[in-house]
Amino acid sequence: MKTITKIVGAFLVSATLAFSSLNGYAQNFLVDPGFELQAPPSAGGWFSFGGYFSMDYARTGHWSMFNPAYYSVPGTFEQFPAAPGQKWQMTGYGLTPAPLLGSPAFGLVQVTFFDIFGNNLGTVETAGTGTPAKVSNLVDETVTPGQWIFLDTGTATAPAGTAYIQAFTLYVDFSGYVQGVYFDDLTLKVLVKNHGEYVSAIAYNAQALLHAGLITSAQADALVNQAAKSGDGK
Repeated sequence: MKTITKIVGAFLVSATLAFSSLNGYAQNFLVDPGFELQAPPSAGGWFSFGGYFSMDYARTGHWSMFNPAYYSVPGTFEQFPAAPGQKWQMTGYGLTPAPLLGSPAFGLVQVTFFDIFGNNLGTVETAGTGTPAKVSNLVDETVTPGQWIFLDTGTATAPAGTAYIQAFTLYVDFSGYVQGVYFDDLTLKVLVKNHGEYVSAIAYNAQALLHAGLITSAQADALVNQAAKSGDGK
């Protein structure tokens, strides 16, 4: 087996050089955060369950993501390795071209953490609330139509057992009207000093999961490799 130590060690040699002068937090993890590439999931892009790329409105560039609904909750998401105790934040912009009618009818971005079996763990901040995900402020009937609204989840902390984070755009509508929200210029950051620190945490987590018999050595290697290639490591 190619050991996790060797994988992450090789990465950290280059990471030390690449990020030795980096101050503040890591850069954006999201692939195609402005939707200009229409990157498929196979290339790390957005998984869709009702959202689609649109040129009708864009905050920057030419494209955005539109989540329209009629008695449904459409959206999109991307997924990345995460480790217990890590702090993450998702931000972006949402727009409704016309006043949202009826209720409920609102758009938001959100993050939530999952264990290796796909169980939704929510976040430390949302434990016991009945709503596992950490959500942003809303694009709803109170916002000004035609204006891009800044959305921010605030800090979301990964609970014990975390293996992955998923970052979503969502639109919730059971109003009886056909309407939706556009999203653009999204950001997902892990709040650490540099990408090497993030990869080290994932390697430690993968080793713990491997020792517990929850994942195979191949899966552990894949977690670390995905972490090394994500965000600043692309």
